[in-house]
Amino acid sequence: MAQGQGGHMNFSASIVADLMAAANAELDTRGFGPGNFSVPTYAGPSPSVAILHCWNDPVFEAAVAAIPGVTIQQGLATPAVTVTTLCDALGTDWGGDAPLLTGSVTPGLYRDDDGVLWWVIQAYDTATWPDPVLVPALVRQAKIPGERLPWVQPLDQFDAYKLVNPFTGGPDLCTHNGQDWQVSEADGAGNNIWEPGVFGWSADA
Repeated sequence: MAQGQGGHMNFSASIVADLMAAANAELDTRGFGPGNFSVPTYAGPSPSVAILHCWNDPVFEAAVAAIPGVTIQQGLATPAVTVTTLCDALGTDWGGDAPLLTGSVTPGLYRDDDGVLWWVIQAYDTATWPDPVLVPALVRQAKIPGERLPWVQPLDQFDAYKLVNPFTGGPDLCTHNGQDWQVSEADGAGNNIWEPGVFGWSADA
């Protein structure tokens, strides 16, 4: 998650997912390597903001700060606190800070006992509905860029599969009916809400 050199100060930075590829390309051309913005954060079931964290490296920090659309959080007690504070300011959550999906939960990002991330849409009691798969109106599995997770019917553009995922630069992936799939077609906004095998997906060989 970090780019930079050792030191005692640190900072975190964020950029919206749609600008992430351009920001990473700019940093790469300036000699800082590819993929600096890489950690997804969530304001819904699909990640919308990418973040990075860096230890003391004022040259790198200046290069990051010069990119249009970047938000920077100066270092606090620990990197985790710095990242969480930045996410709080952005209204997003990151996986490393996700609480367990147990008890009475309110909207936000959670992690189950197996480490799977879930986005709670409406407050509910997990004792009443212990299996989140059965209550998609209350909670949806969060999409992790690049991971091939079981297909779930999207309800809207906010959890649709992407023809070009801004985090990976490639199509979204899934498994469905015993087969691996990748998005091959989408609507004009790049979203795919169709079932694999019906339309808009190609089966991996």
